[in-house]
Amino acid sequence: MALSLKTIATPVQWRVLRKGPRVFALLGKPSLRGLAAFRREDASNTWALTAEFGCLRLERLSGDEEVTGGQVFLTTPFSYEYGVRGDEELPDLTRAVFGLLPCELEQLVSVLRRGSFPVLGFSQTDLRCSVSSGVIPGRWPHVVTSNLALYGNVVSLETFARIIVSSMPHGQLGVRYPVLQPVFKRLMKLVAVPPRGVPYSKELLELVPAPALVGQ
Repeated sequence: MALSLKTIATPVQWRVLRKGPRVFALLGKPSLRGLAAFRREDASNTWALTAEFGCLRLERLSGDEEVTGGQVFLTTPFSYEYGVRGDEELPDLTRAVFGLLPCELEQLVSVLRRGSFPVLGFSQTDLRCSVSSGVIPGRWPHVVTSNLALYGNVVSLETFARIIVSSMPHGQLGVRYPVLQPVFKRLMKLVAVPPRGVPYSKELLELVPAPALVGQ
């Protein structure tokens, strides 16, 4: 029998949750020091870091969310594979959390590459998206656009998707890269869905207590 977040005895981190038709991942309880496991008493009282369709968001959970058997796994120094392991290792679960399958993201980056970039990136520590300024947790998949780190070369999955979709009309990407049509259609659906919560930022954690902002 599946347990809800407010009844499960063990701390929860990197797990897939379900509430009605919504499927997303709870990555943990964020703080200025990083991510910690989310406990049942944290529900409704503090920020939760969630991932849905590749968007990382701070939000307050009700505690009624069902904790499934799905466990999120991330990239390593030896593999760019990521996804969801557990009772149901379905591609749709990985897409619900990350937006794209690893093979779809790799195909997109490879076809768009000119010279040596863009490439898939890896970092053991947290990074900051050079466009949105949002935090990218350590080992979370992202894209590197150049070797000039001084000028900003790290792009989150969500930002990369939004840049691609916004570039499609003028860049005629659908015409120039017909092999990517299925990926482009998936990206357009992802961008059309408004993400819940607020973007993940350390400044927000430092300045605004969770109940104060979420209750507004």
